[in-house]
Amino acid sequence: MKVLLFLNGPLGWQTGIEDGFNNLLQKNKIDELNFFYFDDELKNTSTRQTIEKMSKLVSNFIPDMIIFFHINKFPITETFLDSIKKEFPNVKIIYDEGDMYGTRAKPITKSMKIIFKYADKISIRGLGKFAYEVRKFNSNIIYTPHHADIARFDFEPYILEKRKFDIVLIGNRIKSRIFFKKRLPGAIGREKFVLHLASKFLDKFSLFGNGWESFKGNKGPIDFQKQIEIYKESWITVAYEHYPNIPYYFSNRLPIALLSGSIYVCHYHEGYENIFKGCDFIYFFKTNEEAVDIIDYIFSLEKNILIEKSIRARSFALKYFTPEIIWNNFFNNINE
Repeated sequence: MKVLLFLNGPLGWQTGIEDGFNNLLQKNKIDELNFFYFDDELKNTSTRQTIEKMSKLVSNFIPDMIIFFHINKFPITETFLDSIKKEFPNVKIIYDEGDMYGTRAKPITKSMKIIFKYADKISIRGLGKFAYEVRKFNSNIIYTPHHADIARFDFEPYILEKRKFDIVLIGNRIKSRIFFKKRLPGAIGREKFVLHLASKFLDKFSLFGNGWESFKGNKGPIDFQKQIEIYKESWITVAYEHYPNIPYYFSNRLPIALLSGSIYVCHYHEGYENIFKGCDFIYFFKTNEEAVDIIDYIFSLEKNILIEKSIRARSFALKYFTPEIIWNNFFNNINE
């Protein structure tokens, strides 16, 4: 099987996807692999030139499967997809969407609606309301969770016995997009959560990300691939995810933190009890007060117990959330 990946973002940005599919190539699950960063090409040329280059790549490579990732507002056309189907009627077209859409602040884009129409299967990170919105266009949906997509930056020592930070939150402060009327679901909740923890834990709380300049504990933004180093240095990672009402959704920061051996405390999403059943290194809260109680409990434990939890967190991430595991499962699911 020959697989062609159309990837979003700057050239080389999707390290996890590249690593996962190169692993499939090494395991002989696919025979040939090629990929193209359409956002990067569009940034350097034009829409017409980018589409032409994508068309030529399809014609020259002759794939059995084409996987598009996170189209967002990329100006994909029905003409382009029709031409693929006409030239290669047996090719499978798959669409993978790693973000959440379907709200007033972030509606499903015109380009996404086009790719939904042509896709044989659609892979999404969350279910519930988002899956319902996608099913309006295409009912062939599979669930693919986020993965530790910067695992290639995971270097020894893996579990630290001495750490710089007690409590860390990595995440951006998302402000209103239009006249303070539209914010991503969970944005206000995250802000209130940060304020609450900063007031309770004072110098123990460290905050990384954009938009927190006036907040206590702010240490500014960090490069994406360097998150793994911060998590290794943190006993507890806290999170308040966007889209708190989307079942089974979590960002890629969760698997990265677990891989780093950081104990995880995050806002509950429906379905977490199924994904993380029996896991004693991850805790869920429904109120900010409950989060404080959980953190106080964790800090009441002896250091050797925290280390043991850290080791189990990493083992869990290695078993379920590496690029090799996630994209192997994805590949199996789309071929069923």
